Amino acid sequence: MFKTKNLTLILIGIMLFSLLLTIVGITLPISRKSDKIEEAGSQSMLSGDAIAIAMGHYSSTSLRLLQEYPSDSSAYRSLCGLLERMREHYHFQDVYTVTRNNMGYFYVLDSQYVQSQTEGYHPIGSDFSFDRYGKEVKQLLDDIYDGNSTGGFVRKAIKSEDGTFIVAAAPIMDGEKVLSVLCMDIPLDGIQFHKLWFINFHYVSWICGILFFLSAGALFYLHYHNRQKKLQEKGVADLSVPEENL
Repeated sequence: MFKTKNLTLILIGIMLFSLLLTIVGITLPISRKSDKIEEAGSQSMLSGDAIAIAMGHYSSTSLRLLQEYPSDSSAYRSLCGLLERMREHYHFQDVYTVTRNNMGYFYVLDSQYVQSQTEGYHPIGSDFSFDRYGKEVKQLLDDIYDGNSTGGFVRKAIKSEDGTFIVAAAPIMDGEKVLSVLCMDIPLDGIQFHKLWFINFHYVSWICGILFFLSAGALFYLHYHNRQKKLQEKGVADLSVPEENL
């Protein structure tokens, strides 16, 4: 009886400890993902704001003309080249500018211009579709154009064929008016949310989850076995009573 009680306590301890580690293995990567997205977005905004300010100061006239008269001009190629150098330097997935008119949003500049043989390039004047980016990005752009935001980034990761990323946006100003919006697709694929030093929390959650079910199963079996044993002992005792009375 004493051994059975100790074994029960050990199994309960293993079950509770493995459950705790399973919860940690699941929730900690989620928390780390949120922190890493915040860090990646904040860092990208430092460089994005600086480039947007410089473009508004030095290139507002060229951008205004390109929006009014879209063309593959030398000014267009030069500004796309600037965004390409920014993309390479900061290891962004893509850098581009979008502008809003009565019909919606459209591309103006695209860092993929120098790689225009690829499918990723969006020609000047082409529609900016939110099918890929989602309502969070649309809300961010609307807030910038409506004067409710001075720039920011979405905290929801976007998945595409090119990988997982978030979008940061900074306004390019022409005086007090938003001329265009500089957008940066920031990759998240290289960030290890589920690893901390040598610990892989995916493995922790799987192993501890299996251990939890095994210990719970063993505890159930032990309880069932003890119950059956008590029933058998009670049955033997009941059978022995009439014999003693005789």
